[in-house]
Amino acid sequence: MGFGNKIKNAIKRIVKMPKKYIVTIILGVMVIITGAMAIRSGNLRRPLNYPSSLDVVAITVGDTEITLRDMAFYVAYEEMEVEKQAVVYDPEDPNKYWNIHTDGEFVKVAAKNAAIQMAIHDQIFCQMAEADGVTLEASDYEYIRNSESDFISDLEDYEGLEKLGVTEEDICNSMERVALAQKYQQMYAEMNGENVEEYAFTGDAYKELVENNYEYKIKEKIWERIRFGNVILEH
Repeated sequence: MGFGNKIKNAIKRIVKMPKKYIVTIILGVMVIITGAMAIRSGNLRRPLNYPSSLDVVAITVGDTEITLRDMAFYVAYEEMEVEKQAVVYDPEDPNKYWNIHTDGEFVKVAAKNAAIQMAIHDQIFCQMAEADGVTLEASDYEYIRNSESDFISDLEDYEGLEKLGVTEEDICNSMERVALAQKYQQMYAEMNGENVEEYAFTGDAYKELVENNYEYKIKEKIWERIRFGNVILEH
């Protein structure tokens, strides 16, 4: 083989080598990206640790953000209410009730949906109350204080504050918002000649009100990571 041919062959090898390296690099990068995506996907499906996620936004109602701290009352309330029914259904294994499939969905799914819809409902009616200058009065607070005391006492039976990572003040603040929402719901129903239940979160009048006047967004990727029925409970 002549000297010229050797040069040509050497150049060909040099030209080919970077391509080979590039393919190797690309494959390596793809492996890294695929691995990273798998890890991220796994993390997104992993249940959230509630106490360490309190400032994570679960819902937006208009421009208002509702965090998991704001949701703590609703999570605790709905879990305790369903658990009461579950214990009656099967005292030895309450988890059976949580896993019953009825009306097209599991009890635990229905309870989870109820908690977040109640939070949206109360936020909307609080916004309406504040826009109309409606506030809680001294007589309202007398009732609220008793309700707060009873609820926190029930919550302590499950070590709920610790499991949620919230304080009594957080729960009381939420319950005052609930009371304001209920007060304005009553007033609004009377103003429109409707039964107050029509403006509950399952009511047709409420649904029409929201559809025509409000926008909200549930952060599904956050909310689906809440192991409902296992936040303050253990099943």
